[in-house]
Amino acid sequence: MLHRPIAVFDSGLGSLSVVRELRKVIPTENFLYYADKMNFPYGRKSKNELKNIIVKSIKFLEKYQPKLIVMASNTPSIQIYDEIKNNFSIDIIPTRLPLKKTINLSRKKHIAIMASRGTLESKEFTYLIKKEIPQQFFVENIDSSEIIDLVEEGAFLIDQKLTFQRIKEVIRPHMVNNTIDVAALCSTHLPIVKNYIEAVLPSVKLVNSSTEVARDVKNYLKYTGDLNKNGKGKLEILVSADKNNFQSILRSMGVRDLIFDVSLQL
Repeated sequence: MLHRPIAVFDSGLGSLSVVRELRKVIPTENFLYYADKMNFPYGRKSKNELKNIIVKSIKFLEKYQPKLIVMASNTPSIQIYDEIKNNFSIDIIPTRLPLKKTINLSRKKHIAIMASRGTLESKEFTYLIKKEIPQQFFVENIDSSEIIDLVEEGAFLIDQKLTFQRIKEVIRPHMVNNTIDVAALCSTHLPIVKNYIEAVLPSVKLVNSSTEVARDVKNYLKYTGDLNKNGKGKLEILVSADKNNFQSILRSMGVRDLIFDVSLQL
């Protein structure tokens, strides 16, 4: 078992974009990446279902004695985090929507938010938009659930033409007047196909929530004085279902770290 890792979890491949960013900014830390494939996708669960899943996942990860737990998914971070954050002995860091950075980068005051259906249709999302986005901004919500599915299935590794076409079909209907100048990637699955999104939106700046949460984690560890100063951290991966397919996708992406099936432990 890794010594005091940072635990990172999501419903599948999404966590990988967060783990990659974390390993860039704090390479001395150990990471435990839990891919909860059994419950993919979070973005199509009811709030009550999602709450039960998240609580169970955090209790499971507490057994590994992590320094902290990163909720590496925007949907539960928006809908569930505030309700459960004080219920555990270990601190939890959510993946917030990078709204402030998005509006600061926009010159045309017209932005897009790419997220799962669960995120976009939640009352918490509506509240956040009203609270954090100035009234003079126009916000285009893009349901990116189909892109998230494409990533999770690994189709982007096999069929580039299909991937580009599917992403274009999801995004293009929202780009009729071409006045959007910044798009927020508000699912941790989306940075994995960032190059395709850039090809569809060549003149639009992309803001990555995975980058933002990595910065939050580093700041937290600095604040608590718990940041490793030396050495090279290790990564272990846990998956709750479909290990062989998941491992095949990760290997195709160049991830060679150990992967453990934990379905019987849950």
